[in-house]
Amino acid sequence: MATMVLFSCKKDDDSNPFDVKYTNEPVEETKSNVEQNAVDMVDKLEDLTSATAFEVLMHLEELGSDAFASNPVMEPLSYLARLEDKSSVTSVFETMKATEMRLVVEPTNFSDLFNDAAGKYTYNSVTEEFVKSELDDKIVILFPGKETDLTNTASITIDNFSVTEITDPMEDWPEDLDPELPSSLDIDLKYNNVSVAGTSMAASYASNGMPTKVELSVYVDDFTFTTTALHTPYSSESWRNTLTFESDILFETYIDAEGDWSEENIEDNIAEDDEWTEVHIEEIIKNANAHVILMNLKVLGMVDVKAIGDAMWDLQNDESINDEEEYAEAMVEIINANAKLIVIYRDSNTKIASAEAYVESEDDDYYPAMRFVYADGSKVSAEQFANDDMDNFYEALNDFIETLNEEYDLYIDPVYPPSQQN
Repeated sequence: MATMVLFSCKKDDDSNPFDVKYTNEPVEETKSNVEQNAVDMVDKLEDLTSATAFEVLMHLEELGSDAFASNPVMEPLSYLARLEDKSSVTSVFETMKATEMRLVVEPTNFSDLFNDAAGKYTYNSVTEEFVKSELDDKIVILFPGKETDLTNTASITIDNFSVTEITDPMEDWPEDLDPELPSSLDIDLKYNNVSVAGTSMAASYASNGMPTKVELSVYVDDFTFTTTALHTPYSSESWRNTLTFESDILFETYIDAEGDWSEENIEDNIAEDDEWTEVHIEEIIKNANAHVILMNLKVLGMVDVKAIGDAMWDLQNDESINDEEEYAEAMVEIINANAKLIVIYRDSNTKIASAEAYVESEDDDYYPAMRFVYADGSKVSAEQFANDDMDNFYEALNDFIETLNEEYDLYIDPVYPPSQQN
């Protein structure tokens, strides 16, 4: 159910994407193109390994960004330092937890936090410390961008900070947090007066503090990552994440949902005791829409969440089915009757493959799985495709990871196909 909801789609484009025709190319050529598409994306990402911004930011951490990062508004800049630590995950989450506790426990408001941090921080190479001077409404950090630089060749400017007053705070609003939330913030990183990276944030809220729109954009050289969340409490929500190189989409995920996830409705459709939990998700999420883009490939689907949910509950309560294989076959029949999933080429708008549920078995266990169906009727499971037809992709990806590890002294593990994973 989780898989089908994730890739569910009621109408992803104005035209019906399921009406498109199969590509005319041979199936083996299609498989090769799918793999090459993934390899091409990794090749694009390799440009990030030489991005000036990463070298400059990591040198900033070496200089001691903790000198100006004790304020929670500034603290995200210090997270990067933990990436070089073998225990980076623990370090980062401990830092974030400590920041969150200060925001909730200490009497605070975001305006005061930013005003306290505002100023110019200039690195003194003699004392090897940052010296703060007065500056209103913005934060400016001046420092040598690279280890070999003898002067302050880099700068970070943080400005355009604003807050939204929350006029009717929700009941569980933190007692010691003033009723305001950040609504905008810009960060610009320059090296030798040229912008090499930056980020911007814009947010809006309902009167009770519930976010209605949050957009965050981060760029490094010609790469830009944008995430946008839209929310109409408590009836609709969408979330889009897009990575672009110049104007080309390298990767994108999108999902939206409509329904009723108010506290009252959730309580009405989730029942639990000490031994079991019963969740009627089909009464909370009525329909959903999603797609995934990988350069020239687009995966999209359509599912009737309500119909699948109702049918699954009927199946679960059907006492006439006692055999596990029969139960799995019934689940597959429900999924295939109420859901579709296809893969298309974006440039030609032609279908590469459709997908269908089928019964998979292992050690006398039976469960639904997904497989691709090509124009000639041949079929291959998603796991089999990942194991047998993506060798060049794994090789390219692991070369990229190795370069990152060497360039920035990181500890990212290689990625293996499912058959080689423990």
